[in-house]
This record gives sequence, C-alpha cells and structure tokens, in this order.
Amino acid sequence: MKHWCREQIMKGLRELVSEMDFIKKSEDYDGKKGGLWTIGTGGPGVFKEILPFNYKLDHGEILVSEGTRIIPNHSGMKVKEMYIYGIHRKIYSWLEKRGWYPEWRDSQALFFWKYTKDSDKKIKKNMENYQIYLDTHQIDGIEGEILQKLKQKFEVKND
Repeated sequence: MKHWCREQIMKGLRELVSEMDFIKKSEDYDGKKGGLWTIGTGGPGVFKEILPFNYKLDHGEILVSEGTRIIPNHSGMKVKEMYIYGIHRKIYSWLEKRGWYPEWRDSQALFFWKYTKDSDKKIKKNMENYQIYLDTHQIDGIEGEILQKLKQKFEVKND
C-alpha cells in the first residue's frame, strides 16, 4: 500500500467529490496534527448519485433506485449498503488504498487520518462505537416502529 501525503489526499478528495469545497487541516479544528477535517453529513453535494458521507445512514432502508435515478450495478441495494462506516464505499476503499482512514467526531465533523501501526485498534474502536450509535439511534423500517410502541407501553406502565 502506497501512503499518500496529506496534500495528495486533500487534492484527491476534491477531485473525487467535485463539490467538496470545505476540507482543512485537522489542526484548524482542535489542534491535533496530521489529519484532514471536512463537513460530514449534509456537507459536500453528491457522489455517484448519493451523499458521499452519511453518518446517520438517513433513508438507509430504501432502495437506492427509489431515492435517485437507477445507479448501474446497485439497483437492488439499500442505501445503507452503499456505505462503510457512513462513508460511501468507493470513497472508503479509495482512502484505504492510499493508507488513510476516516473518523467521525460527530455527524458534522469528519476527519481523515494517515494509517499507522496503531491504526487497527483505533479503526476497530471507531467501527464498534459507530455500530453502537446505529443500533441505538437510527432504526428505520418496522423495527423502529415496534421499538417505539414498546417504549411507549413501558413508559405508560411506569407512570
């Protein structure tokens, strides 16, 4: 794997996601050196017909073809299947091939860091925390309705 420098990743992301006009050095956010910072969900336009970054996996249960034009090779996929860790899977793979990985601070602050020997632990922890977030906050479809009704019943019984 060839590790790209920060300037190459910044330039490459701007070319990959043409509407990405906000990308800065991580130092500008919190002083932590070496990374890049951009706006997450609701930030830079579209990539391959859908959001490039989608922290909450909004509309995750609908088919890609229901929300947009039919995207070749993805017409039967759900929106949430187009993402890894809330990052469009093609962007995630692009970063990985260049020795970088994403890290969400929250739904609006997305960072990119150079892969190091300690990154595996950090990436694993990020993925676990993200899955916990999705499991507890973003449930769409029938599961969400069932849990909401159970919660309401539980609250009534405890009043």
